[in-house]
Amino acid sequence: MKQAFDLNCITFSQINMIFNSRLFRRYQTVWTRSYLTSRYEGIGTAEEAFSLFYFETSDFGEQLQIFFGRANANTYANLLNEFSIGIEEMITAQLRRDTEAVQRAVDRLYRNTEERAAFLASINPYFNESQLQSMFAEYLRLTIEEANAFASHNYERDIATYDQLIALSDRIGYVFAEGLYDYITSGGEYVKDVETEECLTFEQMNAIYFIKMLWFDIITWTRSHMLSIVENVGNEEEIHMRLKLAADASSDAVRLIFGEEAGNASELHINLFIDLMDQFLDAQMEGDIEKVNESTRLLYQEAHAHAQFLASLNPAWEESIWDVILYDIVQNLINMSTALLEGNYTLQTDIFSSLLARAEEASKYLGEGIYQYIISQRKP
Repeated sequence: MKQAFDLNCITFSQINMIFNSRLFRRYQTVWTRSYLTSRYEGIGTAEEAFSLFYFETSDFGEQLQIFFGRANANTYANLLNEFSIGIEEMITAQLRRDTEAVQRAVDRLYRNTEERAAFLASINPYFNESQLQSMFAEYLRLTIEEANAFASHNYERDIATYDQLIALSDRIGYVFAEGLYDYITSGGEYVKDVETEECLTFEQMNAIYFIKMLWFDIITWTRSHMLSIVENVGNEEEIHMRLKLAADASSDAVRLIFGEEAGNASELHINLFIDLMDQFLDAQMEGDIEKVNESTRLLYQEAHAHAQFLASLNPAWEESIWDVILYDIVQNLINMSTALLEGNYTLQTDIFSSLLARAEEASKYLGEGIYQYIISQRKP
């Protein structure tokens, strides 16, 4: 019998499907913004930024192979690649002030949203074509709006649009995962029923998601903060506020899972880390080696303290593993800032990519540990 996608009973397998779908779209949104920054602000080489943006869309098409087979996965990957190329053509035309070419590119992009929605609905009856097309078209509209914000150097509008893109990405990810799960439990051609697992509520799932996304947000907004300081790209105060909002969202999620005291402690740790990064960046900009060294020492010290805190919260988390993860994040953030100050944009983009991969590793460890913790609390 087909299992329902019950908002009050979401299994860990379902949570991973939702997260992976959301994660692809978060990567897509992050690298799109990075590509826009490169094209409109001259930060780094456009070719490298585009290759990272293009890779993420191609990779997601390949991930669908397990569900729908190689041929269907390849077809969808090609449609995603056409979308990436269309964005590139639109931006190139805009920079050349060729309004007719811009309009042609936009028209092709909107047709692509229709083709992607129609194709997905054709291979999975649990995808609603009109719903997907509407969300894909809205994502494109917001991407165009973000490009226009960069073109006009309206950074306040850029941040607001980026927030909308992230929220929409999450909604698309959930809808996509729900359709995949319905397909699986109906006995799809390439996949069979999932095993019975203990489940969580939708609220718990979202709490796990916000905790898992913490380091993605910290890394993304820290890089934007660096760019605002070093290259004057973006509003420094607005970007710093977004860093603080990421800390608040994650700490609220910690409160839901581990209690008020844990949430307060989490907020203190994350905000201290943000403040120490600020001190480090200021010291680097001032060329004060003594302050740079002291800020570096304090950052590593706080990374260890945070690792101890996480291990104390949950027996499923090991302090030594968190030490490795957080030390590596600190080291790479320091290296990324140094590369940016030296004008080595290729290196700082490579480091940013490595940091996102490290954040993904951290998110996986976070999610597995929280699931085990919640289940353990139910046992007598």
